[in-house]
Amino acid sequence: MAGTVVPVASSGPYPARDGNLVIPWIDGLPFYTRLAAAFRGARRQIWAIVSFIEPGFRFPDGTAWWDLLGECTARGVDVRVLFWRNPGFRTDHVFRGGPEDRAFLRRRGAAFAARWDSSGDDPNHCHHQKGYVIDAGEVDTTAFIGGMVLSHATLATPGHHHGREKHDAFLELRGPAVVDAEHNFVQRWNLARRDDAAPPWPDATRASALAWPTRAPPACGDVRVQLARTIRAGAYPGPTPVVDAPSFDSAAGEATIREHYLGAFAAARRTIYLENQHPGELGLLTALAAALRRGVQVVMVVPGEPMPAIVAASRECAALARAGRGHEHRYGSTFAGLAALATMPGFTLVALARSDPGGSPGAWSHREIYTHAKLCIVDGAWATLGSANLVDLSLLPDHTELNAACWGAALCLPLLCGLVEEHCGARESDDLAALVRIALLARVSRASVIAGGPVLAGCYALDASCYAQAPALTRGGPAAAP
Repeated sequence: MAGTVVPVASSGPYPARDGNLVIPWIDGLPFYTRLAAAFRGARRQIWAIVSFIEPGFRFPDGTAWWDLLGECTARGVDVRVLFWRNPGFRTDHVFRGGPEDRAFLRRRGAAFAARWDSSGDDPNHCHHQKGYVIDAGEVDTTAFIGGMVLSHATLATPGHHHGREKHDAFLELRGPAVVDAEHNFVQRWNLARRDDAAPPWPDATRASALAWPTRAPPACGDVRVQLARTIRAGAYPGPTPVVDAPSFDSAAGEATIREHYLGAFAAARRTIYLENQHPGELGLLTALAAALRRGVQVVMVVPGEPMPAIVAASRECAALARAGRGHEHRYGSTFAGLAALATMPGFTLVALARSDPGGSPGAWSHREIYTHAKLCIVDGAWATLGSANLVDLSLLPDHTELNAACWGAALCLPLLCGLVEEHCGARESDDLAALVRIALLARVSRASVIAGGPVLAGCYALDASCYAQAPALTRGGPAAAP
């Protein structure tokens, strides 16, 4: 691990900053309990970036999201929420700021400030960042960066021993790197693309522009952190001041999250561990293949039951490939790249699931656990975690994403070993041993399910050569060996 040197990203606005305290939060019940406490502990400011929100979302203690915002504003905290707006995106989990939403806020007497960052006329674009800053500008300011949405399905306990909720993750940051989370919020808040149908709430005066951050918080830990983003070209044009770094103009867009991934995969010497709801972006799959050829062990945890868009794309690509036309599909080469990994020693594709006793002796009821986390750990010494999926939209300059990359085995190795323990029930103290453990358990678990038995511990191996083309193995899908 000591020989692993993952380079910092050089093409974006934020430098790598030393002296940070980083706390990983795994799964939604502990994280949203912590976030509610942070909101209640705020003295001056709460800044929130919200992409998706389930109507009626409540924190684990039963407090509604809107009620907690009201509670904080009532005691004098300046609460500002940046929502994503895309009228063409079909979901009821986006608070778009149109007439119905504004009527809802009026009925509540909402006193917090809000702006809506619009995707304009592009129905497929997403401002996908999730993040929070508490008491910006103070010496003890705190940021939270991750991928969890405000959804009851996210309120899971680590291990997922009950229920069918999502597996997810967030990071809590303190120290110098938080100034870049402040900058990201101020840049997006001040330069948000506005639609006439969703002006600032309650008015432009209350939701006024923010001053750029001018100082970084003091060091309070020993972790090097660099924030990285994906930003579409032209989204936030113009030079913006970054503390202790050259002024940066993001008019051309940013892709530093992908830069981190590529640098980390090239630097890997022992292990690459991934959790993501997407099974890969072509350039990263190619880099994973190169790492596997060097003898690196790779474990990728993805949903056994992917989102419908992935299922549709996989089946379309498979049909075209059978006709010799796989190259015609946007993701034909991507699924071919994933399938190629299945033939390489050292690669294991894993799904999370749990089994409960069925209604008769020897019978089992399987529960798929949806992997929504977006994280990667390399050699137990470097990690990235945030909002970015392993798909071109999230990694090339299109969607708006925010990740935090962290250096240091003292943080990254326990995070890796803790995740592996959650998924397979055994604790290892070494990154290679951890990946060998989960890969072996996943394959044995797959054999158990095929034989009519339970999912062992919390995972099973998938067949990467035909991912998402058929129902999950736990739903009676095909049992070809991975």
